[in-house]
Amino acid sequence: MGGCVSSWGPLDTRSRVGRCAGSGRAAPPRRSSRPPGSSPWAPPWPANRTERPVASTPAGIARLLATPDRIALFLDYDGTLVPFQEDPSRALPGPGLLPLLDRLAVPGRFEVAIVSGRSAEDLRRLLPGRCHLLALHGALYVDPDGRALDRVDLDACRAAVREVAEACARLVASIPGTRMEDKGAALALHTRGCERRDERRAVRRFLDASRGAVPGGLLSILRGSRVIELKPARADKGSAVLWLAKRFGRDWFPVYLGDDRSDEDAFRALQDRGTTIRVGPARRTSHARHRLADPRAVRELLELMASTAGPVG
Repeated sequence: MGGCVSSWGPLDTRSRVGRCAGSGRAAPPRRSSRPPGSSPWAPPWPANRTERPVASTPAGIARLLATPDRIALFLDYDGTLVPFQEDPSRALPGPGLLPLLDRLAVPGRFEVAIVSGRSAEDLRRLLPGRCHLLALHGALYVDPDGRALDRVDLDACRAAVREVAEACARLVASIPGTRMEDKGAALALHTRGCERRDERRAVRRFLDASRGAVPGGLLSILRGSRVIELKPARADKGSAVLWLAKRFGRDWFPVYLGDDRSDEDAFRALQDRGTTIRVGPARRTSHARHRLADPRAVRELLELMASTAGPVG
């Protein structure tokens, strides 16, 4: 449990949580420069390589993933499993998604982990199944039996957020289309409903109001797709994914799917260790190796993978 700051304990809620790929030809594996015998999960992360991900098909990636015997499947939620919504509370799992995730969560073949900036309570409400959860960008881990583990000092982060939350909310309240989300140990300003001019004004006010919480080192600012967030500084998706992959063990092949800037940390962390897939249009470079167009393509890939998983027992 190195680096963790609290013992296991239940959450307040009680439900369980849950070849070239486009062409069909096998893509040559990237060779790692890591010394023989060293752990594949140990930092430092690989060199910072960015390029445009290869546009891939669900069938092509499914063929690529047919080779590993055990797959650790890491999935972002918003923009990856479900389409973005102007109001995050309306980004609900589509029909059949929960049974699909349960079909994938087959011991010995797949481990399924949701990696999200959402709170653990929010994820458990949305995904009451058998998934591992890395909430708040990996600051909090919840296992499939509902046991929770703080990976950073969340009590201190909550106190720091409380000091600025009211000021942040007050400053942006008059700007149309904004939505403030208080996650306890993090605070997010959603601007998907804003005009661009209003969005810039809201972000400036949010930064001004939250400035006092950042210098102490507990919290940091993260910019995402039409969202800006004050979050635990020591939490990021890259270190969280490496931590959980190490817990799964060397026999598990990691696969990560995500769409946002925060997912780039995980793409970079797994660049020479697994398969990384960015979800979304081909408009920017990424540390991910492959690209799927949208959550619908992700769903198709998961269906193909589940067809090899066998029955849930």
